Amino acid sequence: MLKNLSKILNKIYPIHDFLYILQLEEYENIRYFKRLKRFFWRRNLQKRDKLVLTKRVKIILSVALPFVLITPPLTPVWIGLSNLILTPYFELIRFNIRKKAGKYFEKVNTKTKVIAIAGSFGKTTTKNYIYELVKYNYKTQMIPGNINTPAGIADWVLKKFDPSSDILIVEVDTYFIGEIGRSLKITPPDIAILTNVGDQHLERLGTKANLSIALNEVFGFAKPNAVKIRNKKSNLDYALEVSKILQIPKDVVNNTIKSLRVPDRRRNLVNLNGYSVIDDSYNISETTSKVGVEYASTIAKKAGRELIVITAGIPELGIENKDGNMHLGQTLSKFADKVFLLESILADGVDSGISNKSIVIKVHSMDEVWDKMTMFSPKKYLILMQPELNDLYY
Repeated sequence: MLKNLSKILNKIYPIHDFLYILQLEEYENIRYFKRLKRFFWRRNLQKRDKLVLTKRVKIILSVALPFVLITPPLTPVWIGLSNLILTPYFELIRFNIRKKAGKYFEKVNTKTKVIAIAGSFGKTTTKNYIYELVKYNYKTQMIPGNINTPAGIADWVLKKFDPSSDILIVEVDTYFIGEIGRSLKITPPDIAILTNVGDQHLERLGTKANLSIALNEVFGFAKPNAVKIRNKKSNLDYALEVSKILQIPKDVVNNTIKSLRVPDRRRNLVNLNGYSVIDDSYNISETTSKVGVEYASTIAKKAGRELIVITAGIPELGIENKDGNMHLGQTLSKFADKVFLLESILADGVDSGISNKSIVIKVHSMDEVWDKMTMFSPKKYLILMQPELNDLYY
């Protein structure tokens, strides 16, 4: 009934759009209310993704609905206030789930060694490489995909952890100091890895110093006798160090290396619509964006092709890298032959760094990109695809 009523009311005022904004901001109150400055009078926001009617969304909607019915124009405010009021309730639920998962893991885990991986980037690739190298010699579980938050890890442990596993590989991410600590209180590591301290999420964390503190929690919350690994040159080097610690036979390591593949959307060479595309669309920072462009340029030159880059810019820049989009534009000027610039709110920053404006083609969506791509021969060009970004950036 609630779902049907919200659909009817959504035709009068876009309730679902503002729940969608709240969901994209991961229910963070301050970030949601900041977004309202841009989106209060906007409509039809859900173009690149859709609202997922989770239990939390339904509870927020049920609390906001009586006020929405009285004053529909204030719907964005009522949704935000409802989330604000309910936040302590949801935090308590999350705390209890984490506590339950931690106690369960401690109780049933008698033999499993935990490998935890943190870092600004490279976490998932390193996790997958380690899994491939050790799975033949140890019964191994890897928390899949991008389950790397305290809530996600807790839920997985309660539902999927097999106490007979020899190895559990955990990836941990952070938006704030203390978040990795929450994750690792559930699964304290025997082997802790920090791939790097880069420049992601600085809008949230404030400074690189704060980011470093947050990421180094992977060591601070490790077991007292844990092995700590950092300052390696590549994702593979981290995996090889773990294989050495776990005494994986050299023939297994050598044979496995031959078939290792990076996870999807991390500079994979794929075929899209008949074009050779380096798909680097999973995530982006100033560092990874520039390295990605230079890498793609090298591959294009080796293949005797010109380089087209599709980009929407770099989100979540902080004070220390506020000019990151301009710097990306400068890199594009140096290495790209054509740039499809998605007209996000970050596009002007990228454009300001591009000296030769003739290489820029401004577009509104990926559909428009592929419509206009027909002007360029698949045999002549290699494409680098950076993230399109979500609807909050348009």
